[in-house]
Order: sequence, then C-alpha cells, then structure tokens
Amino acid sequence: MEDPRKLRELAGWYREFAERAANPAIWHARLTTAEDLEREADRLEKTAARGHADRTRKAVKQTDDR
Repeated sequence: MEDPRKLRELAGWYREFAERAANPAIWHARLTTAEDLEREADRLEKTAARGHADRTRKAVKQTDDR
C-alpha cells in the first residue's frame, strides 16, 4: 500500500481494536502494527516530499540554464 492516508486510517483501526482486546498479547500486537503503519506512512510522506523538492530544484535549474 503506497497511500499514507490509507495507512494512517488502517493504523487507527488497529488502535481502536487494540482497546477492545481482552488478551494483552493481542493488545500489544495491534498497537505494534499501528505503530509500524504510522512509521511507514511517515516514510512515504518524507520520500514524496523529498521527490517533490528534487523535481522543483531541477525545474528551477533548467529555467536558470536558459
């Protein structure tokens, strides 16, 4: 999954269902999964932002070179 918004939505679902878990191991596993999904969403957003900045720099350089 490559959409950070969807990953955050799924993380929220795992957090919500973690609260309902009667078993501490299941609670922990769901919270861990939610944290992993949030980290992946952060990574994807940073990668996208870095790619946007790189494209902007290239466009400015090409304009300057004219």
